[in-house]
Amino acid sequence: MAQARHPPEKGLTEETIAALATPPGRSALGIVRLSGPDCRAIAVAMLGPAPLDERRASVRTLTRGQRIVDRVVVTFWTGPATATGEDMLEITAHGSPEILREILECSFEAGARAAAPGEFTRRAFLNGKIELSQARAVGELIAARGASARAAALARLEGGFSQALDGVRSPLVGILAHIEARLDHPDEDIPSFDQDQAAAAFHEAETGLERLLLGYVRGRNRKEGVRVGLFGRPNAGKSSLLNALLGRARAITAPEPGTTRDIIEEQIELCGTTLMLFDTAGLREGAVDPAEREGIVRALNAAGTCSVAVLVVDAANETDVEEIQRRLCAVSSQAKVIIALNKIDLLGGRAVPSTGLRCSALTGEGLGELEAAIARAAGQSGDEGEALLDDARTYDSLFAASQKVRCAREELRRRPQAWEDLAAQSLREALGHLDQARGRDASNDVLDEIFSRFCLGK
Repeated sequence: MAQARHPPEKGLTEETIAALATPPGRSALGIVRLSGPDCRAIAVAMLGPAPLDERRASVRTLTRGQRIVDRVVVTFWTGPATATGEDMLEITAHGSPEILREILECSFEAGARAAAPGEFTRRAFLNGKIELSQARAVGELIAARGASARAAALARLEGGFSQALDGVRSPLVGILAHIEARLDHPDEDIPSFDQDQAAAAFHEAETGLERLLLGYVRGRNRKEGVRVGLFGRPNAGKSSLLNALLGRARAITAPEPGTTRDIIEEQIELCGTTLMLFDTAGLREGAVDPAEREGIVRALNAAGTCSVAVLVVDAANETDVEEIQRRLCAVSSQAKVIIALNKIDLLGGRAVPSTGLRCSALTGEGLGELEAAIARAAGQSGDEGEALLDDARTYDSLFAASQKVRCAREELRRRPQAWEDLAAQSLREALGHLDQARGRDASNDVLDEIFSRFCLGK
């Protein structure tokens, strides 16, 4: 196989890159993508001198030397009006791994090199086709599990995060431009910025930043899965309920109480919402076995991390529901609590004293209603704008920006007749933090960390 050369220095796009854009393995079709200045010359080397119609797919014979490799469908685009901002070539061939490997070898022999993970998207960012938040969203969309996670990634990919930042940035730029004009030209008769307008602009910017910051946990939940815990007394049927919700026997179940000693976690999608569902040890006083006591400690610690707590109750042998609910609320005051009255198949027609959702992990009765209730509780996350932020580094930049806006507002409050000079410095720093959140002037280390998570063909 032709030797694939190493990538150039970060940020350089003089070389043409090639990679498989479809998953490895045998399939009906496979796609090889190329991007860079030599795409047309490489196409001639592999496909012959006949010109390619731009943006129009054509059937061609791809050869290596005098030997036919495959009959392929080829599409060529001229930059900069392309996804990467460069000339691009896509070759669709039969999905044989041997054929696709040979097409890549041909492209390397003709002057391309192997693309690094995420390098196509990275070039799109470097060439100004997308912003960094949109570049992140590409990887998030590919990895998204659940309808809400996909919707959030699509909102960022379509520029929703950038639009939200523009809404914050615009009033601050207007104030700063006016202040700097007065400071730079003291001899000009430029009036002071209207204080009421300044206060309204600061409020607008702070509200926009707060909206994004408050959505950080929700955005992270969409990305990783909202944490939903199953809690209750020993032998309430928590493990059986976990297995029933997953649709497979993930946890060991037994008639004896106390089977579960550790946290069992599984990702699941319910009603379009991605969840991290976990089973815990039974909660009871007076546990003697050290392993069981440690399991109870871990269960209570896990309760502090969950957004939804499902209190599983043995409907046929109900005891101390209020006491367990009190313990859960003590360690997780923010979690939404759902009471699942399990084992209703054992009631024999008797009524259930407590209120809750009746269900049976054994027969499946009531599981649909329980799943819907969990998904509703997990999905109560406000409006669409709150799904736009789930990156810790971006969160830090926006939080710093909000602090600087607050400082500017304080100068206006404390020094209404002489606030502009000190407020201007805070506004400059706030705008700098907003540019960091947008990804402008991102270091190569940051770009490496982001794009290294992508697959080769993106």
